[in-house]
Amino acid sequence: MPGAVTAVICTAFDEATDQAVYAVRDVVRSAGIALPPRPPHRPHFSLSAARVQRGPELESVVDVARTVATRHPPIRMRLSEVGRFGRAGVLWLGPRRVPELSALQRDVAGSLEAAGWSPAFGPRSDPGQWVAHCTLATRIAKPLLRQVQDAVQSSYHPIDALVDGLAVILVGGRGDIAHVQLGSQGP
Repeated sequence: MPGAVTAVICTAFDEATDQAVYAVRDVVRSAGIALPPRPPHRPHFSLSAARVQRGPELESVVDVARTVATRHPPIRMRLSEVGRFGRAGVLWLGPRRVPELSALQRDVAGSLEAAGWSPAFGPRSDPGQWVAHCTLATRIAKPLLRQVQDAVQSSYHPIDALVDGLAVILVGGRGDIAHVQLGSQGP
């Protein structure tokens, strides 16, 4: 699809949670993993994504995020897990099961599909398979992944986190395309 982008609807944390996640990234960096000072996107959980054309289609994804945000209040949770996806070399933080977060993810995925877009990330966006994870680093060499995970876990204190919004970001982009507070009543 020429001119197409992958638009991701993701969670947005409050500033205190963002700063706590950045501090954990510093631990990853001190374990020998080259990371930029700030990632291209805010710390987040990817909820679902759609492959769309720039312009009206992309704005429609933003509209989906705005609509979903009106149906959900902010969500408090504890980022208590330091996990990894071994095949992709991904190290992440995540909560134990949070029913409100699962409901938010189901709503985003279902709303994008109802608007006519199949999930850009395939089955990883399926509510039955989705794993809430905030990526710390990617492409860590497999022999180092467990070692870095252990280094993070040895000094990690669970983060009391607040998801207070939804953001729309673009794969390969930088920053938010849109940001809307959860529980907001729209524009």
